Amino acid sequence: MIGTCSVAQPDLAPAGVGSSRRVLRDVREQLVNGRGFVLLRGVPVDEMSERQCEAAALGLAGHVGRIVPQGPDGAPLMHVRDVGADPARATTRSYQHSGRFGYHSDPSDAVALLCVRPAKAGGLSSIVSSVAVHNEIARTRPDLAEVLYQPWWHDRRTGDGPDSFYAKPLCTPRPGGGVSIAYGPDYLRSALRGACVPPFTPAQVQVMELLDRLTGDPRFALTMDLRAGDLQLLNNHIVLHSRTEYTDHPEPERRRHLLRLWLTM
Repeated sequence: MIGTCSVAQPDLAPAGVGSSRRVLRDVREQLVNGRGFVLLRGVPVDEMSERQCEAAALGLAGHVGRIVPQGPDGAPLMHVRDVGADPARATTRSYQHSGRFGYHSDPSDAVALLCVRPAKAGGLSSIVSSVAVHNEIARTRPDLAEVLYQPWWHDRRTGDGPDSFYAKPLCTPRPGGGVSIAYGPDYLRSALRGACVPPFTPAQVQVMELLDRLTGDPRFALTMDLRAGDLQLLNNHIVLHSRTEYTDHPEPERRRHLLRLWLTM
């Protein structure tokens, strides 16, 4: 069975095409106009091959939004697993290693993660309301809130050339009201390797320290322990997400494996 749930109180819906369509309509509504995150449970990944899991992830996510190509090859989904990549390497992406990475948003309207297998230990997914964090900064440090709307250098991690680096604000007003927040401390810090990128200003250092502190505040953060068959969907404009370090199983067939999809709403 597949159903939506809040993290505290699961509310599983019965199986069936009509029921699943209603659930996915509710998912879209929650992502666009509601709390900005949804956890679906009950995708029968244990009964599926890897290719069938890919098809299920694409089918479910495709009913919520339009699939956005990822990576240099324009793949419709990415396999999130530890491939032994060095986190310090310029072209390493956060999903390619087992270490912790900071709160961030992906470069799409929404992101969906289907858990095929969890790690042996760790790998917890944490989310935070970026709007609540933004509002807290505006309330307590309006001087630093202004810095959020100034250009910051980001790293695409496509190499060492100038095309890997670009500047844009962390916060931009959204049409119709509200604010969209694009943040990723790991990629902001790695941008400093660029020859064209200046060091952080003192105000930017303060902003990042404050963001790191607030995203760890239990008033704003929520942790999920994704299980096999869980599908997490997040609105990247209003939700930041992170992952703790994890320890994997020694057997390759039991190692942590998620499927990531990017969506435009």
